[in-house]
Amino acid sequence: MEKLWRIRAEIEVKPGDLDLEPGYTRGFMNVVTWATSDQTAQSKLADYLNTFRWKVLGVEESGAITDAFPHDSDMNDLVERAKGNPLAIILGTFHSYREG
Repeated sequence: MEKLWRIRAEIEVKPGDLDLEPGYTRGFMNVVTWATSDQTAQSKLADYLNTFRWKVLGVEESGAITDAFPHDSDMNDLVERAKGNPLAIILGTFHSYREG
């Protein structure tokens, strides 16, 4: 059975994307999507990001969202946006950092 999953991933975007300063192509992002397992959620995210020619560098945290899961207002927004759409892959704010 599919559940909502939260992933906090380190991502690399193409230079020039997201109006970022030069050298700021890596960062972290929260993502919410529907999946049956951790592996499925991460694979779904990687496939989706690949359509932008972005890539997942690593996953810091991943897990099914439960009522006990602590939510901040940004995460609540992602969850609410995904709830009604079983095909949703909702990307949160990209928090970039300078490479090197």
